[in-house]
Amino acid sequence: MALSPRIELKLSQSLVMTPQLQQAIKLLQYSNIDLVDFVTEEIEKNPLLEHGENSDLSEKPAENEPLPDQETGSENSDAQPTATADDYLNNPGGENQNTESALDTNFDNDFTNDCPNDSPPGALSNNDLGLSSKSMIGGGGSFEDTDFAMDLRLSENISLSNHLLGQLNMLSEAENDKIVIRFLIGMLDDAGYLTESSALIAERFGSDIEEIDRIVKIAQTLEPVGVFARSLSECLKIQQRNNDRLDPAMETLLDNLEHLAKRDYSILMRLCQIDTEDLKDMIEEIQALNPRPGLAFNVPISQTVIPDVFIRKNPKGNWIVELNSATLPKVLFNNHYLAEIKTHTNSKEEKEYLAECTASANWLVKALDQRARTILKVSSELVKHQDAFFEKGVKYLRPLNLKTIADAIEMHESTVSRVTSNKFIATNRGIFEMKYFFTTGISAVGNEESHSSESVKHAIQALIDAEEPKKILSDDKLVSILRAKGIDIARRTIAKYRESLNIPSSIQRRRNKNSAF
Repeated sequence: MALSPRIELKLSQSLVMTPQLQQAIKLLQYSNIDLVDFVTEEIEKNPLLEHGENSDLSEKPAENEPLPDQETGSENSDAQPTATADDYLNNPGGENQNTESALDTNFDNDFTNDCPNDSPPGALSNNDLGLSSKSMIGGGGSFEDTDFAMDLRLSENISLSNHLLGQLNMLSEAENDKIVIRFLIGMLDDAGYLTESSALIAERFGSDIEEIDRIVKIAQTLEPVGVFARSLSECLKIQQRNNDRLDPAMETLLDNLEHLAKRDYSILMRLCQIDTEDLKDMIEEIQALNPRPGLAFNVPISQTVIPDVFIRKNPKGNWIVELNSATLPKVLFNNHYLAEIKTHTNSKEEKEYLAECTASANWLVKALDQRARTILKVSSELVKHQDAFFEKGVKYLRPLNLKTIADAIEMHESTVSRVTSNKFIATNRGIFEMKYFFTTGISAVGNEESHSSESVKHAIQALIDAEEPKKILSDDKLVSILRAKGIDIARRTIAKYRESLNIPSSIQRRRNKNSAF
C-alpha cells in the first residue's frame, strides 16, 4: 500500500462551548461574594450596565412553591454544623470525666506523637498536652494583659516577623549575629518554630554548627518567649527557664513528653524521681505555658458565613425556600443611555462595540436570573428529600447523591454539583454547606431503608459519649449494637468513622477515663 498525501472530507460532531456558556457554568459555582465581584467588574467594563437594588427574585420565584405538609418538629437541633475550640476547652473531659483530679480533667485528648501542620517534626499539639488557648504570652502577665496585647496587635496588624525585627534593632549584639538572626526570623513558621536545622543554616553561612547554635540561643531571648525553638519540648523549656522553673526534674519531664501523652505516669515519676503530688504540680505548670507562641501574632480573622438560601416554615407548616436577596447583586440594563448614544454612533467600529455591549448586557441579566432559579430548584428538591432531617435532626438524615437530585429536576449531575459548591443554607438547625446533605448510604438489616453515613457517625458518637469508664465499647461491640438497631456496618467502617470523628481507640479511651495515680 503506497503512502502519499491526499485530501479527504470527514463529517463529525463535537461539542463546542462558547465563552458565554463557559462563563454561565462558572456563575453557578460562584458564591454570592464572588458573584458580586464578578458583576462589579462587568459593570465597570460595560457602559450599558448599572447597579440596581437587591433582587426580589427570591421572594416570588416561579419554583418557590410550598413543600408537602410536615409535622411540627422539635425546635432543638440534634445536629451541630460546627464545633468551636472554646466549647471543647471549656468542657474537655465530657460527662464521665473526674473533675476533682487536675490530670483527669485536663488530659482528656488522645495524645499522639504526630505534629500539627504548623509545628516541627516530633512536636505535640497544645490540645494534646491540655494547654489552654489563652496561655500567657512570654510566660508572665495576666490574661487581661494578654487579651489587650492581642487586640492591640490585631488593630495595628503587627506580624511576628515585624515584632521580632523591632526587638532585634535594640539588641547590642554584633552585626554579623544580627544578620543571621534576621535570616532565622524568615525561617520561622506561624507557630514561631524554627523550621531549618542548624547544619543547613551553618552550610548557608559557611559557619560552624556550634556558632549557629550560639546565635539561636540569643534569638531565643526575644519575645514572645518560646520562639526559635526546634521542638515542642525545647519551646516549653525556654519558657520554664524564663520563669526560673527549669529544674532537673522538670527538664526530664519535658524530655519525655511522649510518656505524658500516653499517660504513663508511673514511668514519669520513676524517671523524674518525684512523687504523685510533684508530678501533678509540674503538669499544671506545663498546662499554663504557650506551646505555639507565634500564633498570637497570626490570629486568623473569623469570617461570618452568609447563607445563600433560607429555609423556613410558613404558618401552615409547609417548608418555604427563599434566596438570600440581600447578598444577590441586581443588574439593570440602561435603555435610556443606549437610545441616547445610538444617535451619536456613526462609525462601523462604534456600532460593533455598542452591539457587543448590548449582547453582553442582555446575556448577563439572563444568566443571573437563570442562576437564581437553578439554585432555588436544587434547594427545593434538596429539602424535599431531607425533610426528616429538618424536622427531627441528623439521626434522620437520608442517603443522597447528586444523581437523585439531577433526575428529579431534569438537569445534569455536573450542574447540581456546581450549584451546591460554595453555597450555604440556613435552616432551623443551623447553617450548613449544601454538600453536607449529600451522604453515602449504609445498608440496613432486612428490607429497611438505608442509613446515611452522617447519621451513623452521629449514632457512634452518641454511644461512645454515653459509655461508662468501666464498660468501654470496642469496635466489635459497636458493630453489634448498631446491627441490633438495624444498621448493617462492618468493623472497618466503624474504625474509619471513629477516626474521622477524632475518637481514640477503646484502649486509649479506657486509659483516659480510668487514669489515676
